[in-house]
Amino acid sequence: MARRGLPVRSAHPRVLMAVYHFDLCARGRLEADEDGLEPASAEEAYLEACAAIPPLAAELPSVGDHPRRYNFVVTNEVGQVLFEISFREILDR
Repeated sequence: MARRGLPVRSAHPRVLMAVYHFDLCARGRLEADEDGLEPASAEEAYLEACAAIPPLAAELPSVGDHPRRYNFVVTNEVGQVLFEISFREILDR
């Protein structure tokens, strides 16, 4: 997975913000998140991914897809996989 470049500079000089990408994966297909987000930490990135799952899952049946087949693959700015979060895991809570 080729990655996206350097961390983003914040409004404060000398402070680099980590960029986390939330790639969507289902049935062998990967939809890469090219833009990413800048949560304060990896833990915040995990929590954001978990919070995004229920609204995304609600949309999938309308396009003929089953949400429990999906995963988020959360990576850092260099493409290192930090988390793989199953929609099933979150929806079954």
